[in-house]
Amino acid sequence: MKYLKTLLAFSTFFLLAFCIPNHAIYGQTNNTVVSMDLKQNIQLQTGSDQIKGTIYDDNEKGAAAYTLIVKNQKDTLLKKSIILNQAFTAKLSRSLRKNDQITVSLQDKSGHAVANTKWMKQAQWQVLSKPKEKIKTSNWSNVFKNSRTAPKKYRVVQSPDTGMSYLKKPKYTAAKSKFSTLQANDRSVSPIKGYQTALLLPTVSTKLVNWQLPQGSVMHGRYLYVMYESEKRKNYGRIVRYDIQQLQALGVWQTGQADRLRSLEKRINQHRFATTNDDRLLQAIKVGREFHMGHGQAVAYNAKDNHLWLITLAKKSRQQRLVRIKLDTLYPSDQHKFTFRDPNNHQSFHGEQTFSMDDDGNVAIVSMISNKTKKQLAAKNIKVGDLMLYRGNVRHGKLQLHMSRTVI
Repeated sequence: MKYLKTLLAFSTFFLLAFCIPNHAIYGQTNNTVVSMDLKQNIQLQTGSDQIKGTIYDDNEKGAAAYTLIVKNQKDTLLKKSIILNQAFTAKLSRSLRKNDQITVSLQDKSGHAVANTKWMKQAQWQVLSKPKEKIKTSNWSNVFKNSRTAPKKYRVVQSPDTGMSYLKKPKYTAAKSKFSTLQANDRSVSPIKGYQTALLLPTVSTKLVNWQLPQGSVMHGRYLYVMYESEKRKNYGRIVRYDIQQLQALGVWQTGQADRLRSLEKRINQHRFATTNDDRLLQAIKVGREFHMGHGQAVAYNAKDNHLWLITLAKKSRQQRLVRIKLDTLYPSDQHKFTFRDPNNHQSFHGEQTFSMDDDGNVAIVSMISNKTKKQLAAKNIKVGDLMLYRGNVRHGKLQLHMSRTVI
C-alpha cells in the first residue's frame, strides 16, 4: 500500500506537468507576473497621439509577440502587438490630455498579464501646499545698538588672499551643457584657484519657477535650498529644495550625468509623460509656494530654531525685513521689519544684503565701505573696499546688532 501511494503521487505530478501549459516567459510561467519596468522607455506626450519606445527584457532572446495595452482609466487607447527589445511606434485612438490617467500593461497571446501594470502621468515639478496659517508680522524699529560713526580709528585686519574680491570680479565661464568654472583672479594663492560646477540646475524659466534668476542659496545637511525671484511679480519669489543625498544616489551629483536635471526640465516643458527615472529625480526636488520675498535677499540656516532666515530690503531703502522660513513648507512663518540707525547721531543708513549665521544662532552681516560710507565715518585708517562687520543675535524675540571695531 505504501509503494502504491508513492507511485500514485508521482503519476499525478507527471500528468499535471504534461497537461498544463507551461510556456516560458522571461524564465517564468504564464501565470507569473514579472516585475518589469514598462514605463521606463515609453514616450508619451500631452497633445500628441503618438507612442513610441522599447520595452526591454534581458531574459527574452527570441522574437515572441506580446500585446501592449494603453488605457485612460477604462478607455482603451491602444492594443498593439510588439516584440520585446525592439523599438516600436504606434498611434493612439486620440491625443493625450493633461489630466489623463494612463496605464500601460503587457499580455501574452493567452491574455495573461506578464508584467506589472504601470501608471503614467505627465512629468511635473513637485509643488508643496501653501500653509493655512497666516504669516505673523511685527516691526522691530531700530536694531542697531552702538555707533559706527563714533570711532576715530578701527582695528584693521588683513584677510587671507583668496582671489575673491568685492572690487575685482573673478573670471566666470558659463556653459549650457557642461560644467561651468569660476576662476580666481591673479591675486589668488594656493590652494584656492577656482571652483567648478557640481550640479547643473534647471535654467529655462516658466510660469511656475523663474529658474534663470536664482538670488541666493544655502546648504544644510542633505539639502540645497535655492531662492528664485519671480518673473512676473516684482519682489516675489519662491524657494526650491534639492535633495543632494538622493541626487548622489541617482548618480547626478559631480558626475558625467550632472545635466540630467536639464533633460528632466526639457521633458517637463514639453509636457511629456514621466518615466521611472523622471519620477525618481522629481522626488528629489520640492518647489515651495511663492511669497513676498523682497529685493536683495540673502539666506542662512539657523541651527537654534531649525529655520531658514532670509534678510531682504523692504520697500523703503532704509528699512529691512527678516523672514523666518519653515523647512518643511519652504514658506515663511513670521517676518519682522527693522532699520539700521546710529543711536549717537540718529543717522540711518542703507540696509545690507549679505547675511550668515553660525551654529549658535549668532548673526553676521558684511558691509563694504564705499566712497559714500567713507565720507560718513570719522575713522581715517580705513579705505574703500574694506569690509565692516555687524554682529548680533536674536534675544527676547528681537534682533540686536552691534558694529565690530575690526575692519577687514
